[in-house]
Amino acid sequence: MQTLFDIIVPIFRIPEDFLIRALDSISNQEIDKDLFKVFVIDGTPKKFITYDVEALVTSYGDNFFYFKQSPDYKLVGGARNQGVSLGSNPYLAFLDGDDYWYNSYLKEMDKEISFEKDDKVAIWSCALDCEFPVYSKKSGMTNVMRVYGYYPEYLPFLSANPSFAYYWLLGHPPAPTGSIIKRNVFEEANGYDEELGIIEDTELLLRIVGDPRKGETKNYYRFVSYVGGFHYIGEENTTNRGTQSGVSELDIEIEEYFKKNGEKFITKHPAPLFTDMPEGTTKGFFETTKGVMRERTLELR
Repeated sequence: MQTLFDIIVPIFRIPEDFLIRALDSISNQEIDKDLFKVFVIDGTPKKFITYDVEALVTSYGDNFFYFKQSPDYKLVGGARNQGVSLGSNPYLAFLDGDDYWYNSYLKEMDKEISFEKDDKVAIWSCALDCEFPVYSKKSGMTNVMRVYGYYPEYLPFLSANPSFAYYWLLGHPPAPTGSIIKRNVFEEANGYDEELGIIEDTELLLRIVGDPRKGETKNYYRFVSYVGGFHYIGEENTTNRGTQSGVSELDIEIEEYFKKNGEKFITKHPAPLFTDMPEGTTKGFFETTKGVMRERTLELR
């Protein structure tokens, strides 16, 4: 069996070389091009447009589509929601415009989806290579390479407790670029929360799998042991300080926005107590379930 994908690419003030890199990585996928459609959703304000993005996107073929982001869809989550609404294929693959896939990504993910025996599995993700800037007092700025989203010491928990995927995702959220979601569960969850300009991706996954504390074991999550692409972190990152998410266009302080996003997330998805966890949970795994953005939020307070 071969899987049909809608590929959603949100962009916002994306440098041309970044977009070419992303689109090349889609075009070079080692699967039949009839198996996917690509929807590029561009939220760039007119004053920031420096090249013909539509011409670039459509030059890749008849299955590449360009749309301006509608005012009805807000921020990066809204761009993804709009892209999903334009397609109809049963599986959704997300690629942020500043990232790129390796040529075998869709082939490997298609293989995992096709061989999946559990109908409750609705989300698949893989690891990504990642390079990000760090500051050293001794040597100044430097770039660090690591694998993003791979936690081998805790994977036995996920395998043994698929109905507790909620806790896994609280502490080990995958990037959209390495994630594929069944369309029907995405639509049942009403897509991304467009009030969140950051951590909107993790928040959606938590709603899809459901909080076991509320008796909401809805769907399972599967990690694929494969490095499928490259996740960019830097000054032009999709959600770094709001530069591509659209947050920078709002009349608010970015740090204040981050703080409010974090507080909303924590209110909706509070950290679990040890007593909430499955029997036999290790202390190490429990410590990782405190959730994304919690430390940053505390710092801002």
